[in-house]
Amino acid sequence: MKTTASTFRNVSCFLTLLALSVVLASCGSGGGTSSNSSGAASVNVSLAAAPGFPAGTVFTASPAAVEETAKPVSPVFDNVFVNIVKVALLPADGGAGPDPNGETMGPDDERDRGNGFVTAIVDPPRTIDLLHLPSGRKIARFLDNFVNVPAGTYGKIRVYYSDLWGVRGADVIPFHPTANSHFDVHFVNGNLVIPVTPDPEGGIRLYDVTIHFVGLKIVENKNKVLMRPQVFATVGDVQYVVSGIADNVDKTLGTFDVSTSGGLSFHALFDIDTKWAFKDNETLQQVAIDNNLLGIAALRDGSLVDVYGIFTGIDTLSTDNVVIIFTDAISGLVAPGDAPPSGWKSGDTFELSFPGDNVVIPMPSRTEARYDNNANLAQTFTDNVITQGTSVRARGYFSLGVEIEAFWISVGGP
Repeated sequence: MKTTASTFRNVSCFLTLLALSVVLASCGSGGGTSSNSSGAASVNVSLAAAPGFPAGTVFTASPAAVEETAKPVSPVFDNVFVNIVKVALLPADGGAGPDPNGETMGPDDERDRGNGFVTAIVDPPRTIDLLHLPSGRKIARFLDNFVNVPAGTYGKIRVYYSDLWGVRGADVIPFHPTANSHFDVHFVNGNLVIPVTPDPEGGIRLYDVTIHFVGLKIVENKNKVLMRPQVFATVGDVQYVVSGIADNVDKTLGTFDVSTSGGLSFHALFDIDTKWAFKDNETLQQVAIDNNLLGIAALRDGSLVDVYGIFTGIDTLSTDNVVIIFTDAISGLVAPGDAPPSGWKSGDTFELSFPGDNVVIPMPSRTEARYDNNANLAQTFTDNVITQGTSVRARGYFSLGVEIEAFWISVGGP
């Protein structure tokens, strides 16, 4: 199976690992389902087809065993279907590499207890085609995060199945299961490292685990097809999302702390390449901010944030994306103004037509705030859209009890 370099980076969720993700999220190692405070599902898991071992691959397992096992010796099939019933994460133990003859049954295969396995049942079972991964990137939006996966280093993923069969033309060929009906996903360019134990209720969730498929072997003899597959893969950096309250914001150094509801605090690093987004905590609307300087300007001590990135230490998060969640917002019609253009008052503010907290101060200035269409947030405007009688929703931070410092202003109905 050939792919381009672009496809290698972006293709397909391998449903085996989606199944792994789902069940670990709901029933891994005796734990129950947990969800984050917003209820948003957020983990992306994919296994992408690759043309071969990437240049510079460093084999975690025995190089000779991996090279021999990964040779394309499978018989020709149009499809190879498998019903997945259980999955497990196996801790790295520094043992021998994979068997060149395919998976064999070991002493822990039936027990899976007392050995550090993180296991879960897939119910109902999921059917996948090992030879035809779906095209395009699939995102596991139904998945909140991995639950009960302790921080540590994992050497492979074990996938257990109930039924396995191949299709060759019009023939459906049952495969003879071996190795106690399981196969392993071996990592060949470094193990799967979980640097921080997820705590979904406490604001720490896994976000993205991308594993690249680089090889598959199936053994066939005269009398029957023996299913001793081994999947070889590389794994990228594990991305997290940490939710909490920003503190100690230093825009010169590009740092801030995130205090989570679970009582932990992490140090976050950002730079000009960090992507920013605004989210309305009430409506759950969210927009990406093209102007990174606007995103940085909106960050302040006390901001509610979702921070996406990788851990470079046990308490330091290098950010890729920061979502600022505005809990303060007002909606209404623009009141008559006393300075041109219509709707604007002196001091570059405007008011909404109701008493009380009705003064809107665009931030960081009248022209730099984000203006968009409330019915189509991708449609952006400039400040001249603010005119008398216009319907407006302004989001930001309340100040002085009568005004809102608004970084994000939408006009029109929903």
